[in-house]
Order: sequence, then C-alpha cells, then structure tokens
Amino acid sequence: MRALIAAGAGVMATGFIDWRAGLLVAGLTALTYVLLATAVPRAPSVPRTPIAPRVPPAGGGGPERSLRELERRGYRLVRDGASRHLAIGPGGAYLLEALAHPYRLVGRAGGWRIDGRPAGHVSDRAGARAARLDRLLGVPGTDPGPPVVPVILVAGHLPEPVMRSGRAVIARPHGAVRYILDRPDVLGPADIDVLADTARTRLH
Repeated sequence: MRALIAAGAGVMATGFIDWRAGLLVAGLTALTYVLLATAVPRAPSVPRTPIAPRVPPAGGGGPERSLRELERRGYRLVRDGASRHLAIGPGGAYLLEALAHPYRLVGRAGGWRIDGRPAGHVSDRAGARAARLDRLLGVPGTDPGPPVVPVILVAGHLPEPVMRSGRAVIARPHGAVRYILDRPDVLGPADIDVLADTARTRLH
C-alpha cells in the first residue's frame, strides 16, 4: 500500500514537472513512510477473551430424574394433581410437592420463605394434604400403613441437605431422593401394590 502511494505521488509529479522531479518526490515519499513505520511502533493486538462454557448448576439432576430413581428402587408413583406425586415403596409413602418446577426457598430476616410465602404455611398445607391421603389410603381389613410424609421440593441454597418444618420434609430433588431411600423398609411388595392401586383408584 505504501509503495503504491509513493508511486502515485511520483507519477503525479512527473505529469506536472518532469521525470527527475517525479523520481525525487517518489523517493522522498517512500522515505517518509519508512521513517514513520520505524519511529511509531504498532499497537499490540488485543487478545480475544474466550467465552467460558455454561456449567449446569449443581444439584444432582431435576425432579424427573428423581422420580426415575425412585421407580428403579421399587417405588410406585401415582400422580396427585399437576404438581404432586405420591411415591409408595419400601420406605413408606411420600407426597412429593412441586415436581414440575421446584419451589424457590429463600432465607430472610423474618424466616424462611417458599415462593414468597412463609415456609410454615406451605408445610402446614402439605401436611394437611398428606393427612387427607392417610384417610384416603385406609384399606378395610388391613393394618394401617405408615403415615404419608409430605416432601416439598425446592431450589436454592439450603443450610442442610434436608430440613424439617412440622410434618413436612424440605429438600432439593436429589436430597429428597436420598432421604427417602435411606429410610428403613416398612412395606413389603404386596403392601406396596395394594396401597398404590388404592391410591390410583381413589385419586382418579
């Protein structure tokens, strides 16, 4: 590019003066560009900042994976409305709340809140629903099964993997599954089938 500018300047000078003057102008122009390139260093190139790949949040998977894990470990699942599943298996019966989208648990000065509501109110409502299921699952002529435990699935930071509020258990999906699977066996295969079939019939 610089050579073209110098040659162009020489040609222009040749047309206006003579060929000697043209050569002189071209030589001086080329010398000027050489001196400028030597005296003024180039600005260093700005390196590109790589974009870090998105890392999925920790938590051991979503609610759907939690359900599949319970099924693999011998639990029967019965849907109870749009956001609940009743899981009946060796460790008892558990009402899993907010399966589609876990509630947001936030700690504030006034106490824990779940989706903007006091955690105690949410757990009380889940406990009342679990008590209703206790009555619903009563099978005439059989021993009463273990009480239904409400499990509220939440997202966000918890000070402990599993928290208790009244009758309810509060945990992230992975923590809830671990809690349920760690419970001692209280139901045999026949009891699980009877309770699950009863729940499916009476809830639907």
